[in-house]
Amino acid sequence: MDDTSRICPTRTDGSDSLFAHRVTLPKCQERQRKSFHKCFTCVHNNNLQEPMRAPAAAQKGAEKAAEAARPQLIR
Repeated sequence: MDDTSRICPTRTDGSDSLFAHRVTLPKCQERQRKSFHKCFTCVHNNNLQEPMRAPAAAQKGAEKAAEAARPQLIR
C-alpha cells in the first residue's frame, strides 16, 4: 500500500472488517468530518490519535521547562 491511501476502516482490534476499501487520505479526512459510521472503529480516527499525541507533547513541554529552570554556567 502506498502513502497516499489507506484501508477503510483499519480496525483498532486488528480484525478484518466485513466490507473494506482503499481510500485516499483526503477522502479519509472528509469521512471523519462527516461522521462516517465506520470511523469510530478505525485506527486512523483522529479522535483516537489525539489522546496518544497529548502525553508525548506534555512530556516534551515538561522537559523544556526543566531545561529552562536549570542554572546556566557563565563562562
